[in-house]
Amino acid sequence: MVVTPNLKEEEALWARGYRHVAGVDEVGRGPLAGPVVAAAVVLPQAAGSFYHLVRDSKTLSAAQRDRLYEEIAGHALAWATAAVPPEEIDRAGIGPATKKAMAEAIGTLCLKPDYVLVDAVKLPTIGLPQKSIIKGDATCLSIAAASILAKVCRDRLMEVADREHPGYGFARHKGYGTAEHLAQLHKLGLSPLHRKSFAPVTMVEGGAKAEQRRQILGRLGERIALRHLKGLGYIIRETNYRSLWGEIDIVAQQGDTLVFVEVRCRTCLNGGRRESPFGTPEESLTPAKGARLVETAQTYIQTHADLPDHWRIDLVAVELTPAGRIRRVEVLENAVWDT
Repeated sequence: MVVTPNLKEEEALWARGYRHVAGVDEVGRGPLAGPVVAAAVVLPQAAGSFYHLVRDSKTLSAAQRDRLYEEIAGHALAWATAAVPPEEIDRAGIGPATKKAMAEAIGTLCLKPDYVLVDAVKLPTIGLPQKSIIKGDATCLSIAAASILAKVCRDRLMEVADREHPGYGFARHKGYGTAEHLAQLHKLGLSPLHRKSFAPVTMVEGGAKAEQRRQILGRLGERIALRHLKGLGYIIRETNYRSLWGEIDIVAQQGDTLVFVEVRCRTCLNGGRRESPFGTPEESLTPAKGARLVETAQTYIQTHADLPDHWRIDLVAVELTPAGRIRRVEVLENAVWDT
């Protein structure tokens, strides 16, 4: 049997002498971006002609919600919405942020309710008699009406956000974790509307920062290695040579030997008194990486003319202090053998 929202809860309270019963609901607990929005609405005891159309907002189309929004707003004795932004969600957590939005919506009503019907949660801070109803948006008319107000309000906020932060598709997915949203998030990075404490966003943010740090450290290590090799008399032929197999940081020549150089840079902890948590530069050169270096070196030899008869692969190990000062630069000749 399909359950539709009704006025049984409200009528029981009206019969007990409560004149202004507010229904409260929220929208936006689950999205990766945008605020959580709550609405509170006080319906009159005289039934509205549209009441039979009111449903949980999630079960209605956008057009149906828009029409009912106008009906509810025009018919209610009082209604209000409140939003808590992403930065506060990150700071307080989605549960407390949701309760704050609900409390603010109630507090913003142009009349003080006698009693509050709330979807699923309890609001101990509002100082009003209340009842928490599980799945209240599906059974209680006031709560269902509040869910529609909150949903339309939040959707409109996300449509504005789409114009202010184009490219993410906020107008379509409203900040939820759709495939389109996740793809654009990885492509564009974070916007100010993203909830940094939510797992998918945290992974993007953490991954982006880690990758950025890795690239900066790698470029710094290569500059240090180049300067060191030149000081030792190496002639630099080229840098960052790429093939199908991988990349060689530096191609150099020492006397009559062609030298392929892999640079490994690590930051040591506590000013160098402890090793990097990722191991030493030497330890980071795995057998698999060594095999790719050999393949790349052989590709270079096959595609370039006038090369020395002998070649080898060296490793330049660079260690830095946390402040970025050089702790160690060392060349390890024949770090990888062609097996």
